[in-house]
Amino acid sequence: MNQELLIIKDEFLRYLYEISEMKMVHYIATFIQGEEALILRLVINGPMTPKELSDDLKITKGRVTAIINKLKKKNYLHIKINEDDRRSIIVWLTDYGREAFQEKLDIADQYFNKMFSVLGVEDARSLVGEISKLLIKLKEAGL
Repeated sequence: MNQELLIIKDEFLRYLYEISEMKMVHYIATFIQGEEALILRLVINGPMTPKELSDDLKITKGRVTAIINKLKKKNYLHIKINEDDRRSIIVWLTDYGREAFQEKLDIADQYFNKMFSVLGVEDARSLVGEISKLLIKLKEAGL
């Protein structure tokens, strides 16, 4: 890596650190893993099997089972035997679970609204465009 790219990389890492310290990011990061990530998948996809959740979240079936059990105790999930494969179950959100999660989504939405309001249309469009390019290039590179 050439010297200029090393300097840019260091600057990028400093910005990532600053971003990681923001209250907004701490709140939104909970949607990436654990219980809230599983709930988000159910909101997006509807009923799913533990195997589907495991594959989608890239975590073990044992971890999915542990999360399902915690969410069931909180009355966030319905569970039934999978009619297509009686060795498996299907899980989906209860109304209570959906409402509790919606409150969290509403708070996240407020953060995003504030962020985009601060940026304005042109900068917001530019940010989203650059992130899109980054994702395409990272996927093409197999990262």
